[in-house]
Amino acid sequence: MPKVIWITGASSGFGMAVAMKLLKETEHIICVSARRAHLLDVLVRQGAHAYPVDVTRSDQLAEACHSIQDDFGTIDAVLVNAGFGLYGTIEEVPEDAVRRQFEVNVFGAVETMRNVLLPMRKQGAGRIVVTSSSAAHVSSAGMGYYAATKHSIRAIGTALRQEVQDLGIEVVMVEPGIVKTSFGQVALDENYMAVEGSDYHGQMEQVKAFMLSAFTRAPGVERTRDMMVRALLDQRVKPVYRTTPGSLALNFASKVFPPALYDAVVKQAIRRIR
Repeated sequence: MPKVIWITGASSGFGMAVAMKLLKETEHIICVSARRAHLLDVLVRQGAHAYPVDVTRSDQLAEACHSIQDDFGTIDAVLVNAGFGLYGTIEEVPEDAVRRQFEVNVFGAVETMRNVLLPMRKQGAGRIVVTSSSAAHVSSAGMGYYAATKHSIRAIGTALRQEVQDLGIEVVMVEPGIVKTSFGQVALDENYMAVEGSDYHGQMEQVKAFMLSAFTRAPGVERTRDMMVRALLDQRVKPVYRTTPGSLALNFASKVFPPALYDAVVKQAIRRIR
């Protein structure tokens, strides 16, 4: 029987890749959401059902959730995927940019989850798959705010998994490392905040060079996309999927290295790029 699957942040990156694979290879009903509605047209032409939404607007999220239930009777699974990356130092990133980072990556994700919980509890079944990151375990210069949002999502997802496991609802987190998608290019082009001539400028230039190199060498979207599809559809799933070698290495480093050694390793890695 076809499932009703809702994907947020479907206009690019993982969201679009997962939606496209499901549309081409399954008979499930795929509902897609994004703030920029016109970017969903390519998915609509493949058979998706579009519900444009800005995840920072709780009223729009509620309306989309209700509309999907009105149209198809239920929501069986959701990929909570809307998010973006922000690079800059703790001191220099403007307050409004910090708030936007948390509003999208944390509060938008939370409201998406809260909206699907009622219908899932009523039917006694459902699956919530959350796009997290290896940054949920570590942080580094220039990405403190982004990492903070992913630490938050990890904490929230862990608590929710325990809260709903006896209600027939599964919560799965997917933690990729650096993957070659438009995510990194947008972060480094549009959401990279460094003040020319500041005390941090040289360090941030090194961070940017390191990230550009990392995205260039990163694996493609395919493995993470396929694990997200498995997380949505498999009969039995794991609580957490780590999809890239980088995510496994960072998780290991966060548990094993003393803080001073971790700092030194990160700094050396960043400075090695010229």
